[in-house]
Amino acid sequence: MKSMSTFLRHKTLNYSKTVFCLVVLCVFNFQAFAQEVTFESSRDSIKIGEQIDYKIEVSKVSTGDVVTFPKDQTFVPLEMVEVLKIDTTNLEAEFYKLSKIYKLTQFDSGRYTIPPQMVKINDKAFYTDSLKIQVNDVVVDTTKQKMYPAKPAIPFEKPFHIPSMVWWALLIILILAGLFVLFFKLKKKKDEAKRRIPPFEQAKISLLELDKSEALETRELKYYISELTNISRRYLEEKIEVRALEFTTKELIDALKLKKSKRKLHLKDKVITEYEAILQRADLAKFANIQPDVITLKNDRKNVERFIRQVQSSIPEQTQEERKKDKAFQEELAQKRKKQKWIIASISVLVLLIAAATSLVATKGFDYVQDKIFGNPTKEMLEGEWITSAYGAPPVQITTPDVLVRTELNNNADSSQEIASIETFVDGSLYQDLYIIFSQIQFKQNREIDLDLAVEGVYKNLESKGAYNIISKTEDFKTINGVDGVKVFGSFAIENPITKEDIKKEYQILNFSEGGYQQITIIHKSDDEYANKIAQRILDAVEFKKSKR
Repeated sequence: MKSMSTFLRHKTLNYSKTVFCLVVLCVFNFQAFAQEVTFESSRDSIKIGEQIDYKIEVSKVSTGDVVTFPKDQTFVPLEMVEVLKIDTTNLEAEFYKLSKIYKLTQFDSGRYTIPPQMVKINDKAFYTDSLKIQVNDVVVDTTKQKMYPAKPAIPFEKPFHIPSMVWWALLIILILAGLFVLFFKLKKKKDEAKRRIPPFEQAKISLLELDKSEALETRELKYYISELTNISRRYLEEKIEVRALEFTTKELIDALKLKKSKRKLHLKDKVITEYEAILQRADLAKFANIQPDVITLKNDRKNVERFIRQVQSSIPEQTQEERKKDKAFQEELAQKRKKQKWIIASISVLVLLIAAATSLVATKGFDYVQDKIFGNPTKEMLEGEWITSAYGAPPVQITTPDVLVRTELNNNADSSQEIASIETFVDGSLYQDLYIIFSQIQFKQNREIDLDLAVEGVYKNLESKGAYNIISKTEDFKTINGVDGVKVFGSFAIENPITKEDIKKEYQILNFSEGGYQQITIIHKSDDEYANKIAQRILDAVEFKKSKR
């Protein structure tokens, strides 16, 4: 676990600072290189919107060397205003010096840290030191500027307003309800029409409907005789199980004669002959456009009805098996209607839920609906039961959603002679919604800790964990019992190991030097209001306790 870091940049540090830097190096394994690159800044304190000149110089460069200066985006959290051209001096000598000036600014007040900048000479990388910049607010002198009193608020009664989304949702529900009612009515009529009626009864009904059609009065003779023969064919197909609607006239008459020969029909030959004549007249009307007269058609109407009655009387009544068939058909139809009602009811409920969710999103917002329906892990942590516990020695009391678990670190042997103990307590991981780390270093001898050195290593520590696009700000911090420290906070991105997409994170790191070195790190998802509240609650409750030893 790498939870604290430092950055070494001066060769003239006193002994105690050198020891502390080595100790922090053992945790983060940061390596400094010999300096062949220098930098300077025109100032370390500006007002909002003012500019600084950040100058990088590369000395002892030969004509064969390839020098690459930093790109614009490496100066975040400061903003780039202008980049001047490279300036070259001592060009006629064996070695010469290159310099480049970057004009930087910032429009938010606070303490900012410009991270180390990388300059490449051929294939070798060189780094500058990090630089702290203080951005101050612009102070307005109210004694020299005329001020005006604030205008009083005009009270008014805000009228009750229902969002338009609610009205649209109600309109959609009413339309759907009307469609469902209409669908049920039409379905009911269709089901009633589909009910199985015995063939003989159906034939009589069809003949009566044909009589009511007034086809004879309007001289639709072709339609009349075609429908007349189709009624008889449908009856035969259902009653005696022949493919009467598909057969030609000859095939149908042959099928009737075959049934008669097998004694399944007790029809006289004269009845079959008269029926054949009617079918032939229908064929002539359909295919040869030879239409019979009205008197013949009326006679054929009586003969078809008589033919159907004679067939009905020549075969047994409906068997028990046929009755069971009819009953099974009605039960199947009822089950189908029931299933359709359940489907439509489910769709109606779903539509109502969608309408209700849409209304809530319009009035309360999407986050509110998401939290209520799907839940929110950080919200549950914030509203759940918290744990207050003391960690390390001297004990630091921290209140967190879950208890921090001790984690062992592999210490560097070069610095272990100066360290009495290193303790680290962790909850979560870098890729989870919330990641909390508490680390503490105790020395064998009392050391004066320079917190600025430790704070400067935060950028490198985050970068070593895979973070990029790091924005860092610094400010003083005081615990509830008056212990002073330094707070580093900002944001960064890290790659999702599965989707390879950016995960936006925010971090807050507290650094203290109370009888050793203490660091509290909180990392959470960016733009998560509940995670921000969790982090703030943890920071507000940090307290150093007196050791009982």
